[in-house]
Amino acid sequence: MATALPGIIMITAGVAFYLLAIYWNTHRPQHSGSGEGALTVHQLIAHVEAERRQRERTGRHR
Repeated sequence: MATALPGIIMITAGVAFYLLAIYWNTHRPQHSGSGEGALTVHQLIAHVEAERRQRERTGRHR
């Protein structure tokens, strides 16, 4: 029993680290590389708000 205990501990620790790595990897945010010309969140929000204001000014009937 005493000789099997280190093996059981190693297997249990290995499984625990594997499950932790799987869990950690699935909850990481996925981002593409932001190169030159990439928009920030604030720029995108400003763009959407400008489009909304433009739509409200023109109305539905053209």
